[in-house]
Amino acid sequence: MVAVYNKDVESLAADERIPWDSFQDKRVLVTGATGLVGGLCARTLAYRVGHHDAGIQVILPVRDLEVARKKFSGCANADFVHWDATQDSALLPECDYIIHCACPTDSAFMVEHPVQTIDAIVTGTRSMLELARRCSARMCYVSSMEVYGSGSDETLDEQCGGRLDAMNVRSSYPQAKQLAETLCAAYASQYDTDACVARLAQTFGPGIRNDDRRVFAEFARRCVAGEDIVLLTDGSKSNMYVYTADAVRALLMLVARGEAGAAYNVANPQTFCSVYEMARMVASRFGTSSDVRRVVNPDAARRFATSGRIYMDVTRMREMGWEPEVDLAGMYERLLDSWSEENNE
Repeated sequence: MVAVYNKDVESLAADERIPWDSFQDKRVLVTGATGLVGGLCARTLAYRVGHHDAGIQVILPVRDLEVARKKFSGCANADFVHWDATQDSALLPECDYIIHCACPTDSAFMVEHPVQTIDAIVTGTRSMLELARRCSARMCYVSSMEVYGSGSDETLDEQCGGRLDAMNVRSSYPQAKQLAETLCAAYASQYDTDACVARLAQTFGPGIRNDDRRVFAEFARRCVAGEDIVLLTDGSKSNMYVYTADAVRALLMLVARGEAGAAYNVANPQTFCSVYEMARMVASRFGTSSDVRRVVNPDAARRFATSGRIYMDVTRMREMGWEPEVDLAGMYERLLDSWSEENNE
């Protein structure tokens, strides 16, 4: 992995704000280890084992063992087991903590395969909750700010509901996320399962592939190429973001200390802006000859999340001692540095 990514791993593994004593001699299972957030979480735990004498067993259920082992080449201290999000968890090993990150993240996939999107999210979460119930494990489910739908003009705390169009197939993702959250609350209520929910703002940083199709990555690619940023919407959608390492620190705190049946907003208030404002910032700060143009295309816009304003209240996380550290410009700077390193390897 590139240096900027490894620096995040090393920093997280040494971060004493994370309650590492809670993980000593425990078995921690992380789904989605080949993805962005799950991958950083898994590598942080494995690095903690290898460099801080932590007696943690890191268990990584993955759909493709070959791909996972290649991706984690050179990263010891992790045990891979085969598991698909639509499969029962009965054959997975016993564990003490579960961080459930596995989930589709590509908007185009959500539109083209809404049934599979719903199935992966809901069935996968139910499977992990059954595992947590069987093992009496603590679980943190990684949800999304998209559960707030089109948002509100008001600040949104965890008790606020979301407005979603159930007949829009792009809603397959947030509607399924909402149901998965309710499953966590239901298991906590009915079975005393110790499961909480982390509602992440859009998360990025080193580890994002150069061909990622999400908007923030498209903006970065355009700047690197010296091309204009072209918006297919009016760019009015406004929300927060959170850096990958900040998000993983929150997940490790929550799986150890989060309240069963509760949700927690994980976002950086300093990053709040519209899509258009973010495009302007990226073009002016990181582009060589980039400008921002609006070419509104209603058909293409169907694959994007519901437009609106989502300003998340992060009081609950701050009361746990969590504070985001990297702002939006810093997120882009580290992402672009990682791409530059990869191109020079």
